[in-house]
Amino acid sequence: DYLMDSLDMGGPIALLSLQGIFILIHKYNMSYPNLYEKLYAMFEPEIFHMKFKPRLFHLAEIFLSSSYLPEMLVAAFAKRLARLSLIAPPQDIIIIIYFIGNLIIRHPGLKRLICDTNNGQEISDDPFLMDESDPNKSRALESSLWEIQLLRSHMLPNVAQAAKIIITQPLPTQEYNIGNLLELKENDVSRN
Repeated sequence: DYLMDSLDMGGPIALLSLQGIFILIHKYNMSYPNLYEKLYAMFEPEIFHMKFKPRLFHLAEIFLSSSYLPEMLVAAFAKRLARLSLIAPPQDIIIIIYFIGNLIIRHPGLKRLICDTNNGQEISDDPFLMDESDPNKSRALESSLWEIQLLRSHMLPNVAQAAKIIITQPLPTQEYNIGNLLELKENDVSRN
């Protein structure tokens, strides 16, 4: 109960409780009904300034690792992260791009979000609802990952190259190892 109440508080406390809830779910088969909604809500612009940001991405990678999750749910996470990549620091953009790549590798049906970068729509008419708290109601599958397409012309070559890999090249069969990227600093990205 303590961990569940802590998860409802939001912020760093919720993030720390997420680790405990993961252990309860994984080792003791406990169920938590709104886990993905809570995880989805954690991906806000503030995460880029949190001390525990690498832990959030690590836990999200674990929670979203199942290929049996509904495509609508995974698309919502991919789209929300893509939108956040437009305001993220460069080192976090690279993490987000490869994280989205892993989601697409696990759920090949999401490639359609890349294939037609605008789905015939103007960017201003994007149907995705960023402020929707329920990922299943976010309309992510009706949208596209135009944000990643936009990042192809980022001023930092490392960011632009990562976006090009996801957009223009066939995705690999094995997932990207984002563990190495979680501790990137801004100087590491802008150096090249």
